[in-house]
Amino acid sequence: MYFPILLASLGFVCFFIWYLAAENAATRRVAGLGAILSSILTCGLALIPVNGQSPITLGLDLQGGTEFLLEVQGDPSAQALDQASAVIRKRLDVLGTREISIQPEGSNRLKIQIPGLQGSQVRDAETQITQAAKLEFRLVPDNEAEIRGKALANGGKLPYEYALDYELLPMIEKDASGKDVTSQIVVNRQASMSGNHVARAYRSIRQMGESVVIMDFDSEGTKQFGDITQANVHHRFAIVLDRVVRSAPVINEAIMDGSASISGGSMTALECEELASVLQNPLENPVKIQSERSVDASLGADSIHSGLQAGIIALALVVCFMSAYYLVSGLIAVLALSVNLILLFGLLAQFHFTLTLPGIAGIVLTIGMAVDANVLIYERIRDELATGKTARSAIDIGFEKAFSAIFDSNVTTLIPAMVLAYLGTGPLRGFAVTLVLGIVANLFAALVVSRNSFDWILARTETPNLKMMQFIKSPRFDFLKYRGLGLGLSAALLLAGAVAVGMRGESLLGVDFKGGDAVTLTYQEKTDIGDLRAALKNAGVKDVTLQYASGSSALLIETQEGQGQRAIDVLEQNFPKAGFVSGSVDKIGAQVGGEMKQKAVTALLLGLFGILIYAALRFEWSYALAAAVGQLHDVLVALSIMAILDRELTLPLVGAFLTIAGYSINDKIVVFDRIREGARLREKGSFYEVINRSLNLTLARTILTGSTCLLATLALIIFGGPVIHDFSLAMFIGIMSGIYSSHFISPGLAWWLGRMGSASPAPASTAKVSSKKSPVAA
Repeated sequence: MYFPILLASLGFVCFFIWYLAAENAATRRVAGLGAILSSILTCGLALIPVNGQSPITLGLDLQGGTEFLLEVQGDPSAQALDQASAVIRKRLDVLGTREISIQPEGSNRLKIQIPGLQGSQVRDAETQITQAAKLEFRLVPDNEAEIRGKALANGGKLPYEYALDYELLPMIEKDASGKDVTSQIVVNRQASMSGNHVARAYRSIRQMGESVVIMDFDSEGTKQFGDITQANVHHRFAIVLDRVVRSAPVINEAIMDGSASISGGSMTALECEELASVLQNPLENPVKIQSERSVDASLGADSIHSGLQAGIIALALVVCFMSAYYLVSGLIAVLALSVNLILLFGLLAQFHFTLTLPGIAGIVLTIGMAVDANVLIYERIRDELATGKTARSAIDIGFEKAFSAIFDSNVTTLIPAMVLAYLGTGPLRGFAVTLVLGIVANLFAALVVSRNSFDWILARTETPNLKMMQFIKSPRFDFLKYRGLGLGLSAALLLAGAVAVGMRGESLLGVDFKGGDAVTLTYQEKTDIGDLRAALKNAGVKDVTLQYASGSSALLIETQEGQGQRAIDVLEQNFPKAGFVSGSVDKIGAQVGGEMKQKAVTALLLGLFGILIYAALRFEWSYALAAAVGQLHDVLVALSIMAILDRELTLPLVGAFLTIAGYSINDKIVVFDRIREGARLREKGSFYEVINRSLNLTLARTILTGSTCLLATLALIIFGGPVIHDFSLAMFIGIMSGIYSSHFISPGLAWWLGRMGSASPAPASTAKVSSKKSPVAA
């Protein structure tokens, strides 16, 4: 499949270069059609399954599985990280796991992803990963019983005269019924031999059917073990693994064959296999699990179903809206949207990006935002037709004048998406990737597919049907008149949000930022929250947060670190009629939580600052400042309302806030682009009137694009499932705030700065703005 994709890609490159270099309409039509068809062919070929495998890689949150973030202790070198990675991979092979992904994260961490690993297998994997497997052979003193008795009489501590030479360690052995019993035994403090010379370890079965682990030593170990056993015949020799004595047999004779066995305790066959794997693959540096995320396959399947349902509904709503409102032009927008989605999924498959549940949310948002460019173009065409221009002239001018706003708005959405892709982790990075790919596909679909469609229509007729609905005809609202009221309402809302944040304090932060366990349980029968909390409290599970997810049969639980599994066990045992089933378990260490909090702040600041710098380069600094204040306002409004609604601040919400910042600046760029154009053309009236006229001219676009995005996010809220519900709700709030601030907050600030002499349609300012033409005009 690689060769056909390569040929199709080369064809696209050739056609696209030809399209850009075309000097007449006929050549541009043919080259544009070739570029479109070759791009569809390239992505279509990438979406064909190979060997029965899905062309798109699903994240663990969709296919089910477990992810571990490990920290290699000490100050590991690159070689130590490679050794740890290789050893852990060999250890996990004994569990029968496949498609294990182990990647370095920073200088001392490893990220392990194991598809399909869930339930009791997770705990087995934890053991395989973290067990240091420090194997030692220690002699047991002849008067062991006497020394142990004195230690027990001394509160479990060896008397001083014995403490320098001996050590009291736990020992696992069997009782008369064959059950595991932990006792204590005194052994030499100094090991006679280490486990570094184990060449091979494997499970074997004794005559009575007992599973044991056999160890074979290398040549040096064989000699050393033989010398020790020969010198200590009739003495006990303890086999110590990670400071636990697994067996302490009496040496009946010298063992010269270079092998030893570990029994003790009723080890199952699987436990013996795991222990043998650990012994044969010791870690040079111990590792610690810093975070763990586990998703059941059934919850992953539900997430896929919810995401697809939300996507289909969002697509249907946007298609119906555009077709009904813009008629024939709306059908062209639908065609562009279709090509956009083919390109998006094709790029995901071609470059092997991972699709996550937040990634599906990104695709749904792309559906809502994709028609933004078409709305901009169509509203410009409408304006030109109203002045008496011909259809061909109106289309040409519409595309040319809309290009600057389309380009700027997509770049400002790209900036926070790139920040998320760089600083984000796991599923959130998947959201950023789909957003970036959606922006690239959107630019091509709007500027090439839509334009090429109109070119072919114009080739057949000079009077195409460009009728469109118009629910707001020639608006004359005095938006600036209500700037004071708008600021007052925003100040009141932000103050209420600040109070909510202050009252909640640390409890506002989710486990992503403070550490702890987050559990999702699905249920068959709803149980009173008070009864659940009482049962957990009686079982010793403290500081627990319980919440039923709206719109789904899921219970969300947050506990202190290490208490998540205990909470699951308690609820499953005490409420069998509820039918609780573990859907996902996230375990975040306090250290990782602190690092995520720092990353979230950095990502927000970088995203907002990057957008501000770009806007300042494209516009006058006063416009950029007014737009930046507006986008910050929208982010804070979303944060405030989420705090008032008692929602936690999580990593996905940070992604939502960055996306809100990108969307918000889009709206304001379109508004200020019109204001800048009015100033450059020296439109009649004062600067106050120029701003008001521009706001009225962009009102339809703001409402229309906001409506399509709101339809998409509404579909996510209702049908997207509990995992992305808060993300979708924050986006909905942010989009609403963006529509409001684009006409009542930022323009008022721009007018105030204009009065201060920072922005004005006067000639001095006009000269500065007019030098920044759109790329098309240039």
